[in-house]
Amino acid sequence: MFDIQSLLKRKTVKNFLSKKISAEVLQTAIEVAYRTPTSLNSRPVILVDISNKLKADWLSQQQAVQTAQHLFLLAFSPEAGERNAKIFLSGRFGTTLEDDQVSKKIENIVGNRTEWARQQVYLTAGYFSAVLEAQGISGCWIAGFDKDVAEKDLNLPKDYSPELIFACGYANPSNTGSCETESARKFEDFYFPHI
Repeated sequence: MFDIQSLLKRKTVKNFLSKKISAEVLQTAIEVAYRTPTSLNSRPVILVDISNKLKADWLSQQQAVQTAQHLFLLAFSPEAGERNAKIFLSGRFGTTLEDDQVSKKIENIVGNRTEWARQQVYLTAGYFSAVLEAQGISGCWIAGFDKDVAEKDLNLPKDYSPELIFACGYANPSNTGSCETESARKFEDFYFPHI
């Protein structure tokens, strides 16, 4: 059952127990991430289980990786996003992929295709981690890693670039590597009801 209260109490966790995460819990989060709404139904993001890379040099210095039970990488492809958007729009307009109407619609909506595709990573990340968190799985997003080295090491599908890594597991109760997500600022500094 989805537990909203766990999201209101969440912490960034960097120290995990050795307890395994069930395949069912992971599969649910993966399916929700797959169904994340994206701009123009572009779906330029892939989710890659890189748990076998826990000891990789480009990752091992990250505190959260040292005890993580699973590592997931989100990668994106502007080319895949544009291709999928064209398929979506051509179906909507009842035209072919090469139709000028399709290309013009994409050009009107999408400025920088790389940034546009990268933004979809963060939408997917939110859905993925929220579902895990609501099922008792804690985690830490990692953006500070050598993406060029990672790309070579991981042999990702053509045109995909690594963007974010999620280290996750069950939080260690004596977790020295956690912080309240709200400690950096007050709620009043985040939400402005009227401007």
